[in-house]
Amino acid sequence: DLTGPPSFPLIVSLKQMHSTRVVVFDSPVKTGAMIEGDGDALVTNQPQLALIVRTADCVPVLFVDHKAGVIGAIHAGWRGAVGDIVPKTIQACVEQFGSDVAHMHVAIGPSIGPCCYEVDEQVIEPLQTGYPDWLGVLQEARASKGKLDLKKLIWHQILASGVPEHQVERMEYCTSCRDDLFFSYRREGKVNGTMLSGIMLPAETVKS
Repeated sequence: DLTGPPSFPLIVSLKQMHSTRVVVFDSPVKTGAMIEGDGDALVTNQPQLALIVRTADCVPVLFVDHKAGVIGAIHAGWRGAVGDIVPKTIQACVEQFGSDVAHMHVAIGPSIGPCCYEVDEQVIEPLQTGYPDWLGVLQEARASKGKLDLKKLIWHQILASGVPEHQVERMEYCTSCRDDLFFSYRREGKVNGTMLSGIMLPAETVKS
């Protein structure tokens, strides 16, 4: 989806589907252009192109490499996280734009916390199969049930990709607990609303 009057920067979002698909914008986008696409991650080197993801318990991840002039926005639920959407998006920036992970700064936004995120075998089995350090992010409360720390899982993946720890910020708010601040699908049992997280390169991007 691409909207906004000519005087306003372009806003881009996708039809999110809990996937690992990364959509790359590597050339100018004209105002009013219709871009069809499903996916859960956006990356670009184009200025004044706002990348937006929508969440209501899943994890929004925003990142920038100022030296390469590259940004990205990711919507990561458990399926995307287990499928490595975050490392794949970081790698797409390296391959497509020559980005360097050592120069990336990453923000992990508010999402459901392990206090409220009980998961079952549907989540536990692929997590145990595909993620060697699963014990560090899953607290097993009883047979076939556990509490997943989705933000911590993604944090581990970002560091494993080579981004320096001091360049990764993590907001520890739980969207389910904080009904005064956030929408939560788990708490409300339906989509009453979503939060928007976005990032944009300024019109004049100085690479150094």
